[in-house]
Amino acid sequence: MAGFDFSNISGESFGDIEDVFFKKDGKSFNTETQPSDRKVNLQDLSKSIAEKSNQLTREQNNSASTSGTVINISADVIGSEEDVRITLTEQEERRMNTSSVRNKEFIDVNTGEIVIIIEKTEMYNGTNLYTVKQENGKMITYPRSMFLSRTKQFVPKDFYIREAERALEDSIDKFNSLILDLIHENKNLNETDDGKYLELMLDTPLEIIGGMKVPDKVQIPVKRMFDMDYKILMLENVICLDNKIASLLFIDIWF
Repeated sequence: MAGFDFSNISGESFGDIEDVFFKKDGKSFNTETQPSDRKVNLQDLSKSIAEKSNQLTREQNNSASTSGTVINISADVIGSEEDVRITLTEQEERRMNTSSVRNKEFIDVNTGEIVIIIEKTEMYNGTNLYTVKQENGKMITYPRSMFLSRTKQFVPKDFYIREAERALEDSIDKFNSLILDLIHENKNLNETDDGKYLELMLDTPLEIIGGMKVPDKVQIPVKRMFDMDYKILMLENVICLDNKIASLLFIDIWF
C-alpha cells in the first residue's frame, strides 16, 4: 500500500484524522485528540503528524536505551529539596557492572590520609556501604555518600595529588629565593640511597599555601627549575610531613 503524501494536498476536512496514524490495536497513541467536528487544515495536519511522529520515536528510543537499574539519591546528599531517582541507560549499566572501586586508592580530604577500598556491601534498604583500609591497617565502613556529592570526604588519589601539586607549586614559587640560597650551599644536598636524586632536607618545614592537607612521605611531582649558572637543578618531587614541605628532590643537569 502506498503511503500518504501530504506535499501536494490542500483544502480542509473534518474529524480527528491524526487518530488514523497514531492508533494500534484499537488504542490511540495520540494524547492530544481533537473533537470530531473540528475543521482540519490538511497542510497543518501534515506538519502536526511529522512532529508527533518524531516525538514518539524519541520517546521509544529513550525507553529502549534505559535499563532497569534505578539509583536513589537522598536530598540531603545533593542539597536539593527532593530525593532524586536516576535510571541508568544500558551503556551506564554495562559500564557500572564491568567497573569496580575495589583496591582503588582514595584520600581523606580532612587529613590527607590515603585509604584503600577493600569491599562493597549492600544493606537491606539498598544503601551501598564501602569498607576502607587506613594506613594504620584499621578497617572502617562508610556509606556511598562519603565518596560522592557535596558530602564526600574521600576523593580519588590521582585527582587529589594533582590538586596538591598546584598548591605545592605555588608554595615553591613563594619560597623560591629561600630555596635558591639553600641549594647554593652544596653541603645542604645529599644523594638519595638510589643515587637518583639530590635531596634538600629542610630544617624548618615550609608552609603550604592554602593549608591543603597533603599525604605524609609521598613523592608529589613538582617541576621547577633552579639555574645555578654552572648547572641546573630541576626540582622533581616534594615530600611533606604534617602538612608542611619537609624535603625537596632534585635532578642535576650539567653543561
